[in-house]
Amino acid sequence: MIPFQTMQTRRKSLRVLPFFVAFVLLWLPLGGHLSAQSPVGMGVVLQGGPSWSLGSSFENVPAGRYNLVQPEGNAGVYVTFLQNFRAGLDFSYTRLVREQVNGTLQPMDAGEYLPGSVEGTVYRDFKTHFYAAGVKAEYNLLPKTGPLALYVGTGAGCLFGDGTTWSLAVSNGMLATESKNIVSVKGHNEPHRYVATYIPASLSLEFMFLPQVSLCVGGTYRLVLSKEEIAPQSQVCATMGLRFQLIK
Repeated sequence: MIPFQTMQTRRKSLRVLPFFVAFVLLWLPLGGHLSAQSPVGMGVVLQGGPSWSLGSSFENVPAGRYNLVQPEGNAGVYVTFLQNFRAGLDFSYTRLVREQVNGTLQPMDAGEYLPGSVEGTVYRDFKTHFYAAGVKAEYNLLPKTGPLALYVGTGAGCLFGDGTTWSLAVSNGMLATESKNIVSVKGHNEPHRYVATYIPASLSLEFMFLPQVSLCVGGTYRLVLSKEEIAPQSQVCATMGLRFQLIK
């Protein structure tokens, strides 16, 4: 179950998004006017796509693999300088979902219970929401004479993990002293939070179809440095989006 305060934070973030988009659209004409006067460019990027979190100790057992792919949203602000270089701040959200199904129950302790009494955890649901914030520098491998650009980049950042592990346990005990069964079904919700550093490597192919707007297609690999066993060792995402050059 998602904490109420976390739900409130996400709702507030969604309310900010329309104002952010409106700001970008209103700034484009002004940015074009300032372009000729500024030696340094500035812009924003909005992207999204599928992501994969790899290497967590919590694996699907034996549930299907449909939940391995999760959505990712990305936003960033950047400055350009020296023609082919740019650097900026990068923010993203994704999540990790896993399930474990156990169809084998264990015998209960003999003595109080008769043989045939069983117990065990039959289902576990693991969810983690990831909020990433980092700095990144990129270099364009193609000449600036055409509408195409191919940027490679790297940097560093922090990955904030916030989630829960929900488990369902059952037992069927036959009492040795009485002629009756005791059937129990229990659910348990355990939160987990951690912070990890990461090192990204990115590739972005961009096509400028308007003087201040480019279509971006690319991907990012994050090497996650964490001692938490439930944390992923790496994350991979494929993205598509738009880059707005506010000051060129």
